[in-house]
Amino acid sequence: MNKFVGFRRIIALLTGWAIPLSLMAISPANAATSLTLNDIYSPTKVIKIELILPLATVQALNNPSTFKVYKPGQVKITSGTLTSGLLDINVKLKGTTSMSALRSTPSFKIRFKKDEAGLGYLGLRRMTLNAMTQDTSKVHEFGAYSLFNAMGVPASKTGWAKVLVNGESKGLYVNVEQPDQIFISKRFKDITQHIYEGVAMKDLLVGHDDGADQSGSFLTDYGWKVTPNKNDLTAAISSLNEADPAKWYENLNTFFDRTSLIKTLAVENFIGHWDGYSGPDINNYYLRTSTRNKFTLIPWGTDQTFGENRQSSIAGDTFFYPLVSERANQPWANNLKRGLLYVKCINYKPCRTQYLLQLKAVSAMATTMKLGEKLSNAAKVIDSTLVYQFKTDPSMLSTIHKEQTRTIKFIASQQANVKKALTTYRVK
Repeated sequence: MNKFVGFRRIIALLTGWAIPLSLMAISPANAATSLTLNDIYSPTKVIKIELILPLATVQALNNPSTFKVYKPGQVKITSGTLTSGLLDINVKLKGTTSMSALRSTPSFKIRFKKDEAGLGYLGLRRMTLNAMTQDTSKVHEFGAYSLFNAMGVPASKTGWAKVLVNGESKGLYVNVEQPDQIFISKRFKDITQHIYEGVAMKDLLVGHDDGADQSGSFLTDYGWKVTPNKNDLTAAISSLNEADPAKWYENLNTFFDRTSLIKTLAVENFIGHWDGYSGPDINNYYLRTSTRNKFTLIPWGTDQTFGENRQSSIAGDTFFYPLVSERANQPWANNLKRGLLYVKCINYKPCRTQYLLQLKAVSAMATTMKLGEKLSNAAKVIDSTLVYQFKTDPSMLSTIHKEQTRTIKFIASQQANVKKALTTYRVK
C-alpha cells in the first residue's frame, strides 16, 4: 500500500473524516499546479469541485445555528487532467431565503488557507458556489455578470462546477468570484478603506452608519482592522440625503464616480434585478470605499433576474417592473420603495437623462456582445451535467430548458422597453 494512502486512512479513522478512496492517493505536495483562474472561471467548461468534510463539519452544516460559521475541510478542484490536489479550507453555507442544510442542496462559501504571501489558492482567498435554487434557467448569474463586465462595471467573473460533498454529487453550481480584497485589488489602483455589504432594505439613510464591523445596516467585509469605524459612511450618508436636487447631484459626484454609478443602476434595471440595490428589495450589493472616501457600488446576487417570475405557476410567465419609478413590485410584494440613489436620480432631470442614456448604451451592448447567443452557448455547456442531475426528473429538465428560452427572449423585451422609456422622456 502507498504510504500516503495508508496514512490518510489512519487519519480518517482517528478524526472521523469521510475521504473517498479516489482522493486518498493525491498528495498536495505532488499534485499538478497548472490550473489557472481561467480554468476556474471559464464559461466553456464544467469543472469538478470535491469538498471533503470531517464528521464535525458535516454535523455543523446540518445545524441551523451553525450554518454560517466557518468550519474546516478540504477541497479538490479538477479541470480535465489538471488538479489542485487537496487544499485545506474553511467552509460555511450561504443564503437567506435560499438557505438549506448540507443534507439538501445548499450554496457554499469557501475560504482558502493563506499561503506565504498572505493569499490563498491561485491568489484567491474565497470562493462562492451558488446552487442556483432560485434560478430555474441556471444561466442568469452568468448572463448578468457578463453584461456588467461588458459595460465596464466592476463585477464578478463566473464559472461552472459540478460539486460533490464526501463523494455525493450535489449537482451543477455556478462559481462566482467573491467581491473581497483580492477582487478589489485587481480592479482598483487606489487604496481600499472598507468593503461594506449592504443589509436588505436598509439603504444609505440617516442613522444607517450604525453598528460595529458585523452589525448595523452595513456589515464590514474588509478594512475594520486598519480603520475600525464607519466615518466614511457617515460622511456619505450626510451628503447623499441632501434635499436640494442640484446640490445632491454635486455631492453624488464627490462620493461616487457618478457616471460609473449611473451605469451600474442602468444595468441592474435592464436585467430586471429587483433584488439588487435599485430594486424594491434594496439588497445584494457591496460598497467599496477608498481612503479618499470615494465609493463604488458592486452588484451581487443576480440569480433572480431576466424576468423569471418564481411566484407564478404559469410556465413562461415574465415579471417586469418599471425602468423609471420611485416604487415597484417584486414577485411576492407590492409598492415597495426603491434605492435612495436611484430614486433621487430619476427625480432630477440631468441625472435621469444620464440614466436613460446609460440604459440605451446597455441595450446596445446586449446586441453588440450577442448576449442572447452567449446565454444559448452557456446552456449547451451545462446541459449534459443537468441531464445527469435530473435524469430521474425529466419534467424539471424540460422546465429548465423553457426558462432558458424565456430568458433569452427577455432581452429583446427589455430593449423594446428601453425604447419606450427614451420616447416617454424625449431622450435621444
